Amino acid sequence: MTTPELRKEFTEFFVKEYGHVPVKSSSLIPHNDKSLMFTNAGMVQFKDYFRNPATAPFKQATTIQKCMRAGGKHNDLDNVGYTPRHHTFFEMLGNFSFGEYSKSKAIQMAWRFLTHVVKLPKDRLRVTILASDQESYDLWKNQEGIPEDRIIRCDEKDNFWTMGEGAGPCGPCTEIFWDTQNDDLGEDRWLEIWNLVFMQHYRNDQGQLENLPIVCVDTGMGLERLASVVQSKENNYETDVFGPIFDGLHKIMTDSGIESSRDINATPHKKIIVDHLRAMSFLIADGVIPSNVGRGYVLRRIIRRALRSGNQLGFSKPFMTDLYPYFLDSLKDGVYPDMVARQDSIKGVIHQEEEIFMSTLSKGLALLEPVFKQKDLAGSKQVPADIAFKLYDTFGFPLDLTVLIAEERGWTVDLIEVEKLRQKQQEQGRASWKSGSNAAFLTKALEWKEQGVFPTFSGYRRELLTGQSSTVLAAQSTEDGTGDMILSIEPCPFYGLGGGQTPDTGSIKLANGSEWRVVDVFSPYERGLAIRVQAADAGPENAMSDEDLVCLQKGFQITTFVDTERRAATAAHHSATHMLNAALRKTLGKPIMQAGSLVEPDRLRFDFTHGKPIDHAQIREIEDWINTTALQSVRPVIKEYPLQKAIDMGSIAVFSEKYGEVVRVVDFPKVSMELCGGTHVEDLSRIYPFKILSEGSVAAGTRRIEAAVGTAATRLLIEQDRMVSRLNQELKAYSTSAGNGLDLKVNKMKDQIADVSKQYSRILDRLVRSPSTTPAKQGQLNLGTAVPIQIHVLDPEIQDADYYAKKANLLKEQVPECVHVLVWNENVVVALDQKKHPKLHAGKVLKSVLDKVGGKGGGQPQMARGRFASEVSLPQLYELLDPSIDP
Repeated sequence: MTTPELRKEFTEFFVKEYGHVPVKSSSLIPHNDKSLMFTNAGMVQFKDYFRNPATAPFKQATTIQKCMRAGGKHNDLDNVGYTPRHHTFFEMLGNFSFGEYSKSKAIQMAWRFLTHVVKLPKDRLRVTILASDQESYDLWKNQEGIPEDRIIRCDEKDNFWTMGEGAGPCGPCTEIFWDTQNDDLGEDRWLEIWNLVFMQHYRNDQGQLENLPIVCVDTGMGLERLASVVQSKENNYETDVFGPIFDGLHKIMTDSGIESSRDINATPHKKIIVDHLRAMSFLIADGVIPSNVGRGYVLRRIIRRALRSGNQLGFSKPFMTDLYPYFLDSLKDGVYPDMVARQDSIKGVIHQEEEIFMSTLSKGLALLEPVFKQKDLAGSKQVPADIAFKLYDTFGFPLDLTVLIAEERGWTVDLIEVEKLRQKQQEQGRASWKSGSNAAFLTKALEWKEQGVFPTFSGYRRELLTGQSSTVLAAQSTEDGTGDMILSIEPCPFYGLGGGQTPDTGSIKLANGSEWRVVDVFSPYERGLAIRVQAADAGPENAMSDEDLVCLQKGFQITTFVDTERRAATAAHHSATHMLNAALRKTLGKPIMQAGSLVEPDRLRFDFTHGKPIDHAQIREIEDWINTTALQSVRPVIKEYPLQKAIDMGSIAVFSEKYGEVVRVVDFPKVSMELCGGTHVEDLSRIYPFKILSEGSVAAGTRRIEAAVGTAATRLLIEQDRMVSRLNQELKAYSTSAGNGLDLKVNKMKDQIADVSKQYSRILDRLVRSPSTTPAKQGQLNLGTAVPIQIHVLDPEIQDADYYAKKANLLKEQVPECVHVLVWNENVVVALDQKKHPKLHAGKVLKSVLDKVGGKGGGQPQMARGRFASEVSLPQLYELLDPSIDP
């Protein structure tokens, strides 16, 4: 049975025969679980339902879940390639019940699927149960073909499941094992293929177990493991899950002249590449971008670990994207259409990361090779921590690769010292950050959080932006000498919730009538909101009055005034950011992924994944679509929904963000729908006109667009129009029936400049070939044998660097037996023919000259450049003809 057939049979078994609801796989980024870096099991998207089964929209469900175990607490990364079954990315088959059925039916269904649908021999299966779980023992004993001696009782360590640490649902589990009949594997002869968890208890804060009124069931079975059993393979990598990718790798290696064996176990490197290609592709498809922190760093490690393995196999150039079509071949059943739809973006990110790392790898190896040759380290055979940290911190060279390369040489890395260096750098970074404006408040913020200071944000209601009465919940001096105060007020109309939107500014009026400016708004902790205020007449001579200080204390009333003009401009740019996201997806013809954004009153910045520049025609199309849409006066519908429902509705989420259980959806009907906590316009006409200011690359596979809308864009367009009018007048560019006058004039000038440039190049070439006014002075260079040298004094009036470079190249071509020293003003160039003088280095010759007369310079073996400390006379130069130079 093939893997696509297994997926189909599993889903149909639970849907058609037992009425389960098929639920599509959630993202690898667990939106509803901030404790996890990646989705690592099928039950993750149902955690809230397990905690409160009554809220589940269905009583029983089945999924084929994308899972990742690399990074965080669940990390198989270092084992991949060295064992037959460890993977970073894998698929988990699962069926779930939220009070619909209990142990009996769960066990019956699992046994029937394995023995009747998949047709596994019953005599090669055995099960484990919790030792005290007599009910499960009796249920298994009654299943046909499972004798009592193959029901193994185990302790809580192996057969009791809990939902993380602390209080929560928990219960016994039963696992089904397959007999590989390979005695050489020892304890690993029995392969676990399915785990059935029965959440029948609740563990309270004291660790005591209480019976739950509703029993839930959570089961999980690795698709890759099941495929290895069904297809009679001893190794997951031998199944059809990986076969097409291995075939592609073998072909690419053979076509590249690299020796390749069909034996997948001959080296771990092929398995690492094949596994990691799947992992990196799915991560990028779900919105993870390579970086040096968090999920992005895990992705970067995966990509670079695969490339390192490719380097070990013999690849010296990028190759991973050539494998991608073979990866798609392994998904022939179309189970993951996004992998096809987003392939250009995915391959673009991988390819640019490859190009960067190929250079990084050579730098890393160049730094490590001398270390391995250091005699003072030969005894300890340990890579110094500062070298390992520099590779990671400066060159983005993953630490595990340094460890791997060291181990291949029989060396180690002092990981404890590396971690100390990393922590020291973080502390320095924090110290630097703490010198900022809100630093002294951080300690106090923890007290506020413990006291339950969680103000309500009221700034979505426009009528509450000015003249609203609020109460001071907490106050703290910044203690930085500015006299500023940090307040928490209830309610708070000032926006400072992040999401790329710049904070509000404005003012507050105290009970005594004093006015204070709001200069910053920020969230010091989750659900926290604080404003930084300073006296309107603040200055070095204006200390805070005692009366003001009293009026800023807890319990006092203040009146708030948000800068509504600034807020409106910011809201327009935020709504325009949503429009730009939608326009990019529409124009580029495939889903792009947001990689960051900044929303300010006078501009917006939007980063997104895309492997190449957006051309002028596409930019015009984006602008036209947004402006046309804006003029339709679409009004937003803003509501809150449970996270999963919002995702199922089609809301766009930024996968790098972490969301709460309930999210705010900003829906511009039939145009754009996103999860967003920011402020927006009441009508899309407020974002007209929309104008893109720039488009460019900011990182590998990531592009950035900056744009302006509304009043800000209007100002820019007026300035541009005035500039065009001025140019028309100065250039006498008048529009005619032949076209726009300025366009015609500019094109004509470009043609003229091109003609002049050609003429200049011809004149420059003649100048280069013409003899110098001062004849060359020839002498000997003593290097044990006499080497002729010529000193050329060039015309300093020719202010063109190309002239001097071309002159140097011409001279060494015309007289290759000589070393040429070219001088003009304080400048000097040394040029030589490396074929004629293989033991000479132009940089060393230059250094010898500069050591005599003073100056600095350097360069390559064939040409070096420098400057004298002051202008050198001809007699001084000619005295240098016979120096002794160390080659």
